Amino acid sequence: MASPQMYVALAKNFFQRNNPVEAVAMGIVQGIYNLITLHSRMKLLKYRYMLEAQKLERIENTLNQFNPYEVKGNKMNRTY
Repeated sequence: MASPQMYVALAKNFFQRNNPVEAVAMGIVQGIYNLITLHSRMKLLKYRYMLEAQKLERIENTLNQFNPYEVKGNKMNRTY
């Protein structure tokens, strides 16, 4: 059986590497930061979404310019 001093040393080394108090404090700080910056991050995500939607619309318009079929809503008129 190992000595109690070894268990104490192992516990001490574990808590030096993985400080639970520091981890809890960092989690709280990160949570507060996320709450404070939520609105600005949502605005950025909305802006990125609008940009990607515009890109997709431009690509679809370019592809439909060379489309031999006429697009009507969700259906295509396949008359030649």
